[in-house]
Amino acid sequence: MQYVREFCSHRLIIFLLALFLVSGTIVVFGEGAPSSWIAFVCGIVLVVLTEYLVHRFILHEFPKLIPAMYKGHEAHHQHPTDTEHLFGPVRYDLVSYVIIFVLLWLLGGSLHLAASLVFGAVVCQLFYQWKHFISHRPIVPLTPWGRWMKKKHLLHHHLDDHAWYGVSNPVMDVLLGTNKPDTTRKPANRHNHTSV
Repeated sequence: MQYVREFCSHRLIIFLLALFLVSGTIVVFGEGAPSSWIAFVCGIVLVVLTEYLVHRFILHEFPKLIPAMYKGHEAHHQHPTDTEHLFGPVRYDLVSYVIIFVLLWLLGGSLHLAASLVFGAVVCQLFYQWKHFISHRPIVPLTPWGRWMKKKHLLHHHLDDHAWYGVSNPVMDVLLGTNKPDTTRKPANRHNHTSV
């Protein structure tokens, strides 16, 4: 329970939980349609793609694209157990969700459809944030899947930071071939990590 409270007390998680409640309320009490389920699934897919693409390309391969994000991620790699660097700032998520919501609402003409996509995205992002949190806290995941994903994320930190970009799932790593270390590269200990 201590770790749940710690997780839920962070500003980003508070923002995501509020967004979960607002978008979920619109979805549950609004006029639903089969397309709402499609939008919900699209929100999940959007986060799965974003998780991988941002982590790999913005936070690792092209640091000059968004230097502030890269700097924060470097601090996380240098201090992987420090909760100060475990979550990103709220501003990136706030801007992203506003843009996604407004664009979909304008293009689709449906508040319910836009809220459904946001609801799917925020559900997936909360899952991602929890998986990332437990990867860096002294928590043993309950399932073999959870333990495996934690191990893969810690290998990203301690063995090869150019592999295993997926924190909550390995789909994009498998599809794009980043699901195994590059044995020709030096180990990722350039950040003075603590041991796994």
